[in-house]
Amino acid sequence: MRGDEGMAGGRPSRYKAEYADQAYKFCLLGATDARLGEFFGVSEQTINTWKEAHPEFLESIKRGKDIADAEIAHALYHR
Repeated sequence: MRGDEGMAGGRPSRYKAEYADQAYKFCLLGATDARLGEFFGVSEQTINTWKEAHPEFLESIKRGKDIADAEIAHALYHR
């Protein structure tokens, strides 16, 4: 008998709770999902999987991107 009966299949997630804060800060700098993947050493698809599985990660990304987008729009308006 194997010791992993009842466990979900597939590879364990490399996601860590501190990634939400790191993603927020990186998105403030204008990072895309592809760049987040490079930063965390995973594919863009994994970033999308993490967003589905970890609501705090998704919200951090949204907050960071919203602020970055607003700052760019403000700068363009004043230009």
